[in-house]
Amino acid sequence: MKTLKIYLLIAVLLGVSSSLVAQEKLSKIVKSGELKIGITGTQPPFSMKDKNDQLIGFDVDLANLLATSMDLKLTLVEMPFGELLPSLSKGKVDLVISGMTITPSRNVKTAFVGPYLISGKSILTKSQVLSNATNPQDINSDIKVVTLKGSTSQKFAEKYLTQVQLELVENFDIAIEKIRNNEADVMIADYPTCAYAMLKFPNEDMVILDRPMTIEPIGIALPNDDALFVNLVDNYIESLERSGILEIMEEKWFENPYWLMQLK
Repeated sequence: MKTLKIYLLIAVLLGVSSSLVAQEKLSKIVKSGELKIGITGTQPPFSMKDKNDQLIGFDVDLANLLATSMDLKLTLVEMPFGELLPSLSKGKVDLVISGMTITPSRNVKTAFVGPYLISGKSILTKSQVLSNATNPQDINSDIKVVTLKGSTSQKFAEKYLTQVQLELVENFDIAIEKIRNNEADVMIADYPTCAYAMLKFPNEDMVILDRPMTIEPIGIALPNDDALFVNLVDNYIESLERSGILEIMEEKWFENPYWLMQLK
């Protein structure tokens, strides 16, 4: 009985300690008055640079709305996609908003809020034959495929496209250029990214799938040891969704091409 009481005491102390740590993290953000959000800046239409070298996009708008709702100054920290989650775990950013798919392997190490958007894997190609694909096996042949390094698109290609020549690049602008210049046959990416390429280059004979090959939830990545922070962000995102703001943002960035005039 004495041993049991000791174990219970330890469990209570650990719980209190964990709660205090969570409160300290959130308090630190509030005290600093700054919210640091990790983003690539190279994932159109989620994030990209305009003519004035300023970040714009769906995720940029979402980051601004979140920071404003929390009454905090927004600082966008740009980095390659593969560095986002490591930077989050090291405390270099407070959260990540960068077109990131919620997967079990990521969720084991990282907390997620959302999804704030439902996406799926698609392709960008100049081949009318390949554009009729309905599943990965339809494009699993001796062709050149390009996709983003460290992304779920890379994992998708490595798992299902075992016969292709796979090239990994640092951002999707590079991948799109390879399709435009006939240096690759297919780009694997989330559907919005493929749709963006079609909007930006309407006269280059590029095509995408009629519907994605997968269904994937896109969410916000947060520290996995800060339940209070996760709960706070979740409440704000739910409010944005219920108010219809997220739906308006989807129409702006995924259906209306006028923002393309802001790009270089």
